[in-house]
Amino acid sequence: MVSPGICSPGGLWLVPLAHRNGKAGDLIGLLGVMRQPDQKSDDHILDDEQQNALFILAERASLAISDRFQQQQAFSSLEELTPQIDMIQRLRAAARYDGTELLTTPEFSIDQDNLSPWVKEALTHYWGGPKLTHSPLLNLQVVQQTAREHEENPTNALRAILKKAIEHVRPAGERRFTAEWILYNILEMKFMEGRKVREIALRLAMSEADLYRKQRVAIEAVASAIAEMEQQARQELSLAVEANVQTKTQSK
Repeated sequence: MVSPGICSPGGLWLVPLAHRNGKAGDLIGLLGVMRQPDQKSDDHILDDEQQNALFILAERASLAISDRFQQQQAFSSLEELTPQIDMIQRLRAAARYDGTELLTTPEFSIDQDNLSPWVKEALTHYWGGPKLTHSPLLNLQVVQQTAREHEENPTNALRAILKKAIEHVRPAGERRFTAEWILYNILEMKFMEGRKVREIALRLAMSEADLYRKQRVAIEAVASAIAEMEQQARQELSLAVEANVQTKTQSK
């Protein structure tokens, strides 16, 4: 007679497929085998040899599907770990960790001479444009971290980082139009509000040439703030990866 695990609707023998090493009921599929031409639709009899052959085939199919699931999970994990691969390799390369040779954070490799122009270009297209959507700043760890934490696309994350850096330049207290607020007011009016250079110069009572000089200083201040945020993000990543490696080592 047919095993309880086999059913025979229509012209098929059906066998449930379960996860390898899974619990009962962990169904991942069904194996269907056509009936022999000489078997009638109401024939529900399989001999022992046929049942064994069908179960062997089902077991092999279950193994293949389970292995495929595991491969997909492994590939997904590797994709998530890609930004951390360099850090993991560095931690593995550490000769010892005994209190005298500490694991330090990676050196900040972004050249300030490159960072300021990238910041200026991104600010120029702050409200949309290729200099923002294709900015090299999208590769910053702090931008990627912000995108993950807030479930945002990288462009919105970069826009948030730029805004945060501008706020870092802002003096304490209520906004004013004094010398102390010049850098912030230039950034706010030029890039956030999109005002013209002549209008800004008149509002701040300075020449356009002086405005451009102050704007360069303001952009460098924003770049410096982003550099600090990037350094902090890399330190947090270093600590997180180190803790993860130690946890896995202790669990072995």
